Formats: sequence, C-alpha cells, structure tokens
Amino acid sequence: MNLNIRSAGTGDIPDIKSILAQYILETELVEDNIDQFVVAETGGRIVGCACLDSNPGLVELRSIAMLPGWKNKGIGRRLFETLMQRARGMTDRIFVRTTARGFFEKMGFEALDGSQKPVLWQDCAECDKLDVCMQVPMVLELR
Repeated sequence: MNLNIRSAGTGDIPDIKSILAQYILETELVEDNIDQFVVAETGGRIVGCACLDSNPGLVELRSIAMLPGWKNKGIGRRLFETLMQRARGMTDRIFVRTTARGFFEKMGFEALDGSQKPVLWQDCAECDKLDVCMQVPMVLELR
C-alpha cells in the first residue's frame, strides 16, 4: 500500500468531515483548524485524518480517524507519528480525549483521572453530559 501522509488543505475539508462524521466526531471547527490537520491519502483518496490542536497551555491530539475499511493497517500510527514530529519543540506533553484508550496506550499515553477533564478542557466543564461521558482523558509526556 502506497500511503502518503501530508498536511491538509481546504480541498480536503469535505473528506475530513465525512470521515469524522462516521464516528460522530466534531466537524464544526474543521474549516477553522484545517492548517492543524494531516491526512492519509492512497490512490488519490483520503482514508484518514488527525489534528494537533494547539491552544495556550494545552496541545491536544484530536480528530484522529480512518475510514472503516482502513482501520488496523498502521495508518493511525503513521498519522500519530507525523503529528508528534510537529509537537516536539511545541510542548512537553500532549493530551487526548478518546474512546480508543487501547490505541493511545500503545502510543505511550497514560490515562488521567476523569475529574481532570473539566479542569483541562472548558468545553468539558460546560458540558451537560460530563457525568456520562465515555471519553478517557490521557496524556503523553514528551520529555
């Protein structure tokens, strides 16, 4: 499989949104954050995406997803590795909120206590579903 990981452009927005929507992941901010996305492409087709969202005091890996038929082929790892190259020098730690805990543990992330979500993320603090949220907060120390 010839797989190319590259920075996303505005022409990739519909494909990124389509992939994210399959997993009920947020699509509203893709346009505003397109410069923070990378995509996995093979044969001219976008098969995966990921975003490294950098805000003051918090760098978060988010929106990492593949088309269903392209899971378990190492694409997530390649997307992750590409974004980690970007992250080095930006921060000492990367955060993620995920339901794919096993994948991120393989990448070296450690789970945080759920009580950290509203402390780290304002949208979690304001969410009326925080008490039933299935996302696990995790951190990767880059030191």
